[in-house]
Amino acid sequence: MKTWLVQLKFDGRRLILRNFSFQFFSILMPAGFYLLFTKVMVTGNVPTSFNLKYMASMMVYSGTINALFGIASILLRDRETGILQWSRLTPAGVKPYYLSIGCWSLLMNVLAVLVLGTIAVIVNHVDLTFGQWLSIGGIAILGQVPTLLLGVLMSFVSRAETLSVLSNVITFPMAIISGLWWPISMLPNWLQPIGKLMPTYFVNDWLGRVATHGTLVKTDIWGTGVWIVGMLAIVLCGVQLLLKRSDGVVSA
Repeated sequence: MKTWLVQLKFDGRRLILRNFSFQFFSILMPAGFYLLFTKVMVTGNVPTSFNLKYMASMMVYSGTINALFGIASILLRDRETGILQWSRLTPAGVKPYYLSIGCWSLLMNVLAVLVLGTIAVIVNHVDLTFGQWLSIGGIAILGQVPTLLLGVLMSFVSRAETLSVLSNVITFPMAIISGLWWPISMLPNWLQPIGKLMPTYFVNDWLGRVATHGTLVKTDIWGTGVWIVGMLAIVLCGVQLLLKRSDGVVSA
């Protein structure tokens, strides 16, 4: 526990306090999109349900950017600079390192929930009960786990340039087809079934139903769970292969 707390403090300073761009892209940009699509590019009265659902969408979008751009690039840079290799040589191994990075990512998502929820309450005058705040925060954290694991998997690529292209190719199409930017019903009929299989769709639909007091569906819960289990298995295999490859480089 002490080792993990030391790692958590170290990563907090270098990844959050000294990296404003990380905060900007993962929180402020989705907040700007929320204001743009609910206050600026609208005419007439906007239904409260739309304001709440779009708030949920931007929460998911914030977590997606955080994981696929921020966390993926951080892990790749740490591997290139030797921080990951140094962590392997410590008695605790790489477990505290990965747990620390994951915790900071999830904490940033909690901050995004607070920022976007506060904007929705103050600017669009939506009502959120204390229970809704807690539920939305918990679902947002749980729902970010698949994309966080995907970010870890993407960090295994060999070059930063490749990761940059990969992040763009995955993030924005996934956001579009899963209904984060506009309702999924506006997409072509052949594309909607694909979008409804994305991890971002499941958590977005789940959050939207909680925010609007809608009826929860088991598909969202099961879908999120399947993505978590599946991505966790793939990432664990990827970490083992990465460590073996590193051992081979060191031996050579």
